[in-house]
Amino acid sequence: MSSSNRKNGPVRLDRILDGVLSDCGLSDRLAERSLLDVWPEIVGERLAGHVRAVDLREGVLLLAAEHGAWRQETTLLLPKIRQQCNERFGEGAVTEIKWARAWSRAPQIDNDV
Repeated sequence: MSSSNRKNGPVRLDRILDGVLSDCGLSDRLAERSLLDVWPEIVGERLAGHVRAVDLREGVLLLAAEHGAWRQETTLLLPKIRQQCNERFGEGAVTEIKWARAWSRAPQIDNDV
C-alpha cells in the first residue's frame, strides 16, 4: 500500500483482499469456485443430491454422479446446464463439461466421454 493511500484514511478489507488475490493470480480461480457453491441453485436440489460439481478450471466443469443412471440422465441435460452456468456467470464460464470417474473427493477426469 502506498503512503498516499494511507493519507486518505483506512482502506476497506475487501479492496485489499481483491488486490492481493489478483496479484497472486487467484481472483479468477476464486470466481470459478463460486459456481460450485451455487450448484444446487443451477440444477436444482434433486439433481444436486445425486450429481456433484467437483471442479471448474479454465472453463471445464467436472461433474461426478453417484450412480451410472444419474450420469446417463444428466448427460442429456448438459447443454442446458452449460447454458444456465453461462447465463449466471458470463458467456464462456463453462465451455465444456466432463465426468469424473467416480463419486469421490479426489477428482479424476474421464476422457472417454
